Amino acid sequence: MTDGSLAVSSLELANESATLTPTPATEFRRELDGVSCREPTANSVIFDNAVVPDPSLSSGFDFMSSASGNVNDDLLGDANTTSDSGNWFLEDGFDVGALDLTINSSIFEWAQLPNISNASNIPPWQQGNITHPQSSAPLDDPAKPTADLVKEKWFTYMKQRSGWGDLAQPSALPGQTSANDIYRAGLTQKLRSCMEDEALPTSDQLNLFAKLYFQRFHPLLPVIHAASFKPKAENSLLFLSICSIGSLFVGSKRAVMQGSRIFERLNKAILASWESFLSQSRPDALSMVQAAILGQTYALLAGNPKHLVLADVLHGTVAAWSREANKISYLCQKSQGHVDDTDIDSKWLQWIETEQRARVQMALNIHDAELGSLLHHQPIHSHRFRQYPRLALDVLFDAPTASKWATLYYQTSQAQIDPVNARVFSRIPNSLPETGQSSWFTAYGALESINARLVDLKESHEFDYMNCQDISNLLIEWWNTYHPLNQEPFCLRVLWQSIFIYLYADVDLLERAIGRDGDISSCEATAQVREWASTPNASLCLIHASLIARHIEQMNISVEPAIHVPRALFSATLTYICVARYAPKHIIRPDAFLSPEMKMLGNEACMWQGLREAGYSLSGEGSMVVEFDDMYRLINLLQRCGKWGISQAFATVLSIALEERKDNI
Repeated sequence: MTDGSLAVSSLELANESATLTPTPATEFRRELDGVSCREPTANSVIFDNAVVPDPSLSSGFDFMSSASGNVNDDLLGDANTTSDSGNWFLEDGFDVGALDLTINSSIFEWAQLPNISNASNIPPWQQGNITHPQSSAPLDDPAKPTADLVKEKWFTYMKQRSGWGDLAQPSALPGQTSANDIYRAGLTQKLRSCMEDEALPTSDQLNLFAKLYFQRFHPLLPVIHAASFKPKAENSLLFLSICSIGSLFVGSKRAVMQGSRIFERLNKAILASWESFLSQSRPDALSMVQAAILGQTYALLAGNPKHLVLADVLHGTVAAWSREANKISYLCQKSQGHVDDTDIDSKWLQWIETEQRARVQMALNIHDAELGSLLHHQPIHSHRFRQYPRLALDVLFDAPTASKWATLYYQTSQAQIDPVNARVFSRIPNSLPETGQSSWFTAYGALESINARLVDLKESHEFDYMNCQDISNLLIEWWNTYHPLNQEPFCLRVLWQSIFIYLYADVDLLERAIGRDGDISSCEATAQVREWASTPNASLCLIHASLIARHIEQMNISVEPAIHVPRALFSATLTYICVARYAPKHIIRPDAFLSPEMKMLGNEACMWQGLREAGYSLSGEGSMVVEFDDMYRLINLLQRCGKWGISQAFATVLSIALEERKDNI
């Protein structure tokens, strides 16, 4: 994407009396350009490991080695050319006011609950900036246990509200079972649609949000074909979903609030009109599903408890919409076969729709694993590799024009199976899709599916020694299949390390121990966590946690972290806090580095050197005493981790949990 100026005329707001007064796009750009960046420092190192699996299963893969891709460098270079950024800008003929009216009309037909006060929509990590005149009490009660403070700041915590709020309470005599007029009036008010008299941002602002989405976020979840995307009436909801995520990158609190309002209104509009989209053409149905998936992604990253819980509740619904949308698209699943020179454009558009559908399924698998890991429940998908879609090469999906796509299609088809025909089911249940470095998105989805399998085993209480060994072997197989590089866009090394933390620790138990469910639950989890904190598995988690920090510190400051990076940092810091609290003299012994993945990653001497650089001190017989100052380093990384509100929410929770440890020292 180019950084050219936005050459689009501003459209009038649909409602001039709206209370929202958007900041001009030029001011947004000034704020964005004024952000100062500092290069990260890699001041600590540690290497990853796992215990339990048989050491004979290891392989001697060099940690710093990189494997070449399946496509030659010339092809990669040609495909790096992106489409003109103006393709997805709003044009003069796009009526923002009409779109605003359409959304409001859709919501008007849909019954909603009464409005919740604006303050309740603010994430806990931002509530410190809000003044509540009705209360003079301090934000944190000194007499309240730290665990209860953690609970109130938890990233999914929502205050309980009375059932009727300010509505009239139904009056009834003792034993009365029939409804009276007051009760009926309350029900009527409860079902009344609550309209939001607020216009959309101007076209200049929407264009800026869209531009930032494609420049900063699109590489992290490539489910939209950027080169062919163009705002129009049929994909207006998708465009607004794009804008809601793009608003997170402006660097303005007002833009973030605008994005949040767009998300909330858009979510209601999709819920109110989904059946009409599914009954229309294939592209309309696909566009609606893509809009819903991006909305789910926004909810995962925004850091608002209400949005996060909503994403979890609606995840199955979005999956069902995708399934229904695919029922009317079977014609698109046919192979393209030979691409005629006279019909390149139509073949390209057909191929784009097919590829986008496959990527939607991959994104749903990723969301399924992330929600299961974050909220500790079983995934809703089966995550069988033999039912996995095989995506096309990244260079094909990134081709900016039909002619460039046709050239790459001919060249790559000589080296591998047709990417459409390749979407067949493997006969081997645990066979990973073999794409090498040609499709990092496929590698991403496969790794998240391994993560989902682990979550499913733990939440179904079927996790045992053999399952642990199977998951570890799958992770090693994944590494040897895809050879993740430092330059790939999805931070797959970080995700790989974080799955090992979930493998060797009960993260749900650790969260309860620091206060997720309050003081009573924290006390009940203490004994189990104290026992775990003195085991070799705790040592392995600390090593993986330090490796996560090392990988993130080596990232380019201009690169946005993948959506799983905040969760990985959260679990890494969580293990440090729990070990520091319940086993403050924890020692990492040499046998902690004898597991298969440790041997696979590189030379053991290099690992020891990395540990020394990270601040670990040697004890007797080559053992190492853990230095828990890394906790603050990890929290600092969380606070600097991109534009995601969830990162700040994680950092707030962990900082409060650290206060208890300091009080107990």
